[in-house]
Amino acid sequence: MALSDTALVTLIQAKNYLRVDAAANLHVDAEYVGVGDNIIVAFPLVNAPIEGTLRVYVDNVLKTETTHYTYSRTTLTFTTAGKPGVGAGITVSYDYAAGENTFESYDDDLLETLIEAATKKAEEYTGRAFIQREIVETRIGDNKQVLKLYRQPVIDVTSVTVGGVALASWSERLSIGRIYHLVVWPLDYEIVVTYVAGYGADWGATQALIPDAVAAVLGAVAAWYENRVEDAEGLPEASKKKLDSLRVSVI
Repeated sequence: MALSDTALVTLIQAKNYLRVDAAANLHVDAEYVGVGDNIIVAFPLVNAPIEGTLRVYVDNVLKTETTHYTYSRTTLTFTTAGKPGVGAGITVSYDYAAGENTFESYDDDLLETLIEAATKKAEEYTGRAFIQREIVETRIGDNKQVLKLYRQPVIDVTSVTVGGVALASWSERLSIGRIYHLVVWPLDYEIVVTYVAGYGADWGATQALIPDAVAAVLGAVAAWYENRVEDAEGLPEASKKKLDSLRVSVI
């Protein structure tokens, strides 16, 4: 399957998030680098360590960066003071970033399903439309003057019909997602409102505006994927907490 235009995060973003999650972190515990000969000072590493994570051991003794060694990407270089002696074993531990094809075993279809589900659940929980789009909403008249739209932020109300007949005029307060009949919305009549709501035209424009929603969707995908949930019923509590500031008042 392919993600819809309303998905808040991409497949690559979800994969990257899972890669740094505790359950999927990439870590080398004891990579054998070589044996000292009192001459060679530069040794290759299998991967480029993430800054601050490299630990170097010579004969199982932890060495100090800068004092005993430096490194640049996949090259470990010992200083004069730290040069390993003849026969000294060299090992390292570190974290490293996953590459594009590191997790080929990921089920892309499942992840895309979870992204769609997490986006939908997050929108339902907050009463928001994340990606800007046209929404057609059907309501039943309740003999009141105010009609509150289900999705915000509302950009524009393009049409309103009452019982299949176009309403010529109405008033609106888009900032709170409400439209007002000049009298009242007729009791039991079908009301169809077409409007545009959302933050940005696509996920790229939207993500910078609602980072908490992005974090909540990614967190939900990670939690569901860890348990291989295919039919998610509700958002994890951690995701709900991140979304609470976006929730819309029902007043």
